[in-house]
This record gives sequence, structure tokens and C-alpha cells, in this order.
Amino acid sequence: MTPPRIGTRAPARPTELREPPRPARNEVKPQTQVTRPGMSGVSQFESAPARQQPVALNAPAALARGPSVAPGSYPTAADVRNIAAMQDPVARNHAITQGYSDLSNAVGQLLGTENANWSTFGTWASKQAGVSIRGEDMPKFFTDALKGADDVMGPLSKVDDVLRKLGLPSLPLGDIAAAGNQALQNLSKAIADGNKLVFEEVGQEFARFVETFQGDTQHDAAKVEQYLSGFPADKPLLKEAFGHYAQAMFEKDPNKKAELMLLANNQVGLHEQTQLQPYVDKALNSPVQDTFRDILKQTVESQINALPFPANLAGKAALKTGLVDAALSPVVDGVANVFRRVATEHMMKLAVPGGALKLGNDLPPPPGMESTLFPPHLRSIENPELRALLGQLDKSPDSLKGSGAKDWSKLDQRMNYIVDLFRSRQSDPALFDPPFGQRGTYPVAPSAPRVS
Repeated sequence: MTPPRIGTRAPARPTELREPPRPARNEVKPQTQVTRPGMSGVSQFESAPARQQPVALNAPAALARGPSVAPGSYPTAADVRNIAAMQDPVARNHAITQGYSDLSNAVGQLLGTENANWSTFGTWASKQAGVSIRGEDMPKFFTDALKGADDVMGPLSKVDDVLRKLGLPSLPLGDIAAAGNQALQNLSKAIADGNKLVFEEVGQEFARFVETFQGDTQHDAAKVEQYLSGFPADKPLLKEAFGHYAQAMFEKDPNKKAELMLLANNQVGLHEQTQLQPYVDKALNSPVQDTFRDILKQTVESQINALPFPANLAGKAALKTGLVDAALSPVVDGVANVFRRVATEHMMKLAVPGGALKLGNDLPPPPGMESTLFPPHLRSIENPELRALLGQLDKSPDSLKGSGAKDWSKLDQRMNYIVDLFRSRQSDPALFDPPFGQRGTYPVAPSAPRVS
């Protein structure tokens, strides 16, 4: 496939005509029932045919259509599948990150850029994933952490005593670092696989949303229902989320629109984080002890086998009786603990425009919102569906205290952080900036079908 070309300077975001901002809402108002478009039928990722909007006979042609998105400026559903099929994980992650950004921009042309959509946030999460996929700086972090870890260096000296008695050299940190590289490759693969999984699924739905609703001038409930019937039955959260995006497209009240966008973003976030759970477990809770034990034991065995007869007899006896295993076990446990600490610290960052967030710490307030925490239209929540979802996921309502995820492998801790991230940063225009400074371009002609 031809990956997206990164060569078009990102245009300035269009200035939107908005009504004067309402006063910030500081209290929770009585809940009112919200009705949503009907949802029925199931098919597999099929685009509903776009229904032409009625055009007044004497209306100027320019007024007959709503906003449209230039072909080739964002990845189509076919482009998303082709990007996901790329075999090089580093190149694929780069294309995924660019694709998220261009989808975010395309959706922003339809829904406005005063509220970030999920793909806007997905851009920066994918860019951060690329750091782990490439393994940048991790080996040095790991080696430096080993040198200062008492739970490694103490047991390692005892292993060296055993090896000396067997006539063998001490076990260098370089061998342990080599074992760490293997564990790092396992971690990187888990992150890359998760990055691909989510983009292939959610990216296609954002592309289908743009393809379906661009050019529309008003909410068409029948068209929305037909569009929603294209979602698989086992993805109800995605279906609800994109129904709320469609509802937000023509919502005039800025408070209601912001809440619909946050509701949709949270629903996509919960869906994708649930899908990612096995990959997060594999990345953070992989059996790294086995990796370290196997590699370190192989190192000792090769040293013993390299000794001439009969000098190697004592070493072979030590292997057979379990003396080497007993000496290595405390080292293996200590190294595995160091690796997990470093890997978690390495993974648990999110680079955003203007800085980086440590996911284990409480979210800092956005600049200029130190006292209010959230943008004006999200300072209090009225939408009953959104209130219910936040009640389920947010452990510290209307606060950023306690938002830090100490254990990123726990779904509830990740979501507790994510819902506060989405709510506090939803109006940050810098999130729409292209991650690599430019927009991508994509093939306009449909790709040839892949042979299964």
C-alpha cells in the first residue's frame, strides 16, 4: 500500500462564528429526559448511502450544502484498513498517528473545533505509543535503574560469589540489559498490536462518519438511524457514541453540544480501553521473570560449557542440583521489579502540545483554569446520560484530585484518568495541531480489495 504522504502544510483552523459565550454554569440543574435517534439493524461496516438534502428552487447553490471535506485530506475506511495492514510497526504507528490527526481535522470541519473529538485525543496517545514502540531511551533508563537498585545489586553480588567458586566470571550488567531488551521487545509488540487494533476499528468508523454526513445542512433522524444500523451488534458503545456525534453536529446550544461531545468521547474511550485490556496486561504484566531467568541461565550455562574438562564438572553439578537457579532467583525477581517500574514510568506519559502529562500523577488544571478546572460549557453537567456515565467512571466528581492512575493495568484507574483528561482539555485548540507539523494526503481512488 501507499502510506499517507506528509507534505501538505496544515491550514490554519477556520474561525467559527459563535454566539457570545454563556455565563459559566456553577450548579447542577434538574435532570431532564434526553431522547436519542432510534437505533436498529446490524451490518458490517457498510456506509449508508448519503441522502440528498432538499434544495429550495431559488436558493443559491452555495447555501444548498453544508460543510464538506476535501477528498484525499483524510483517510477513508479503505485507507484505514490499508494502514492497519502495514507490517513495519514503526512506519505503521507513524501513519496511524497522522491518520488520527487528519480524521480529527475532518470531523472538526463537520462538528466544529471548539470541542475536541475522540480522534483528536487519539492522535497524541498514538504519538506517545510510538515512543514505546521504537523503544526510545528505554534501555538506558533500565540500565541506569539497575545500577541504583538495591534489590538487584545485593543478590547479584551473591551470584558473583557462586560463579567465582565455579571458576566463572561475574555476571555483567550488560547481560542483564540484553535480557531487558528482549522484555522490551515483548512490551513494544503489545503496544504496537493494540495501536493497530484500535485504529483499524475506530478509525474506520470516524471515516464512515465523515463520508456519511459531510454536506448535510440539518439533522435527518432517518438518515442517522440508517447510518447507525451499520454498527455491529457487539459494539453498542461505539454505536451510541457516533449517534451522539451526529446529534451534536446540528446542536445550537453550546452547553448541550459540549456535553454531547464529551459523552461521545467517553463512550469511545471506554470501548477502546476495554478492547485494549489484554494488550495492556501483556505489556505491563507479562511474565518478565521467565524472560530474565531464561537468558541469564543460558549465559551461565554457556560459560560452564566453555570450561575444559574436568573444570566444568563442578559447574554442571551446580546446574543439576539447582544451585545456580537458587542463586539467580533473587536477581531475576529484582530485575523484573525494576523493569516493571521503568516500563510503567516509560509508558505512563502522554505528550501533548506544550508539554507532557504523567499518567500516574493527578491531572494538573489546564493553563488559565486553575480555579475552574474545566472549560465554561463543561463546568457543570446536565445531560443525564453523561451524568450517569461520569458517575460510573469518575472517582472524584468535578475535581482533578485523585485522577492519577497508579496502576495503568487497571481499567477503572485508566478510565478515571481519561474522563478527567477529556473533560478538562476538550476545548484546547492546540490538540488539533498536526503531530508532525503537516497534514497527510491519501489516495482518492478506492484500494483494491485484499485477498484473504
